[in-house]
Amino acid sequence: MAKGHSQRRHGRRPGRQQRPADVTAWPAWYWGRVRRWCRRWWRRWRPGVVALAVALLLAGGVGALKHFRHQPRPSRVTVHSSDYNGIDVSKHQGRIDWERVAADKKIQFVYIKATEGATHVDKAYERNIAQARRAGLKVGSYHFFTSYKSARAQFDNFKRYVDKDEQDLLPMVDVEEAGNRGARRSVLQAHLQEFMDLVRGEYGKYPLLYSQYKFYNTLLAPEFNRYYIFIARYGSTEPVLRGGGKYNIWQYSERGRIDGINEAVDLNRFGSGTTLDDILL
Repeated sequence: MAKGHSQRRHGRRPGRQQRPADVTAWPAWYWGRVRRWCRRWWRRWRPGVVALAVALLLAGGVGALKHFRHQPRPSRVTVHSSDYNGIDVSKHQGRIDWERVAADKKIQFVYIKATEGATHVDKAYERNIAQARRAGLKVGSYHFFTSYKSARAQFDNFKRYVDKDEQDLLPMVDVEEAGNRGARRSVLQAHLQEFMDLVRGEYGKYPLLYSQYKFYNTLLAPEFNRYYIFIARYGSTEPVLRGGGKYNIWQYSERGRIDGINEAVDLNRFGSGTTLDDILL
């Protein structure tokens, strides 16, 4: 015992390397000691460290899985596409193979964007309507309406491109938040009514009125409930129109897939009691 105490007191533990006298060699000497200590520590504790790491990974994976499973499901669930009766398209669908589209017997009607505002025409309109009619589909044309342009100027734009003799379906007017953001209810309704009256004078019937669910109920219902209504509400919840109105067509998905169309397309179905005959021109 006395020998051991003497060795520890003078720093001469058996097997221990002495610090070099040259000060410039101290960093390398200390670094060597650190590496040797790390190797001894790792040999001793490696099994426990590996086991702890595996346990943490497993716990994290299970926790993440539980978190994922308990996330609320999206409120907008697209209805299965077998429920559609028609589609609507514009230049955004790209070049369409209408023969392949026409082979889908579920498609009873097609609405094609013609014009927007007072001067714009959809660049794919003439090609789309000619090829869709040639393929044997029932087609109609629609105008994207804004309350910030005169109703007369917008009607003239629509009439310029939409030949009545090339239409199977009622004309359609698309009225939504885009193009009418911040519009006053009274002004929007007055301009829209003027446009619809002009359409009736030229084409013999009032147009089908398309709008978004919330926008329609806020700014257009119940005053326009007397017209044929084409309402957009994406998901499985059926739209209810303010004031007891009835929708005739429901656009329930904007992500449909149709053979012959490379891009996603709107899917539409008839409301209860409405058939193709109701929207024929």
